[in-house]
Amino acid sequence: MFWLVWVLVSLIVWWGMNTLMTGKAGGNGWLASLIVALLGTWLGDLLLGNWLWILAGFNVFAGVIGGVVLVWLWNLVSKQLK
Repeated sequence: MFWLVWVLVSLIVWWGMNTLMTGKAGGNGWLASLIVALLGTWLGDLLLGNWLWILAGFNVFAGVIGGVVLVWLWNLVSKQLK
């Protein structure tokens, strides 16, 4: 169940951040940004610990924070590389 919650939170963060940053959910580099969202939500859960909203052993709030930060940084770096 942990994996399902992790993937769902990652997909929501990925979709929201890409829509916010680029104006579209997909586009160029969508796979890379999806992987970054997965990594960010996992790292957020791992590093920020167990506080606030825990669902199936996954810290949803910390995962969202980690995912948003990492996807934001990825979008900044990828724009600089173009």
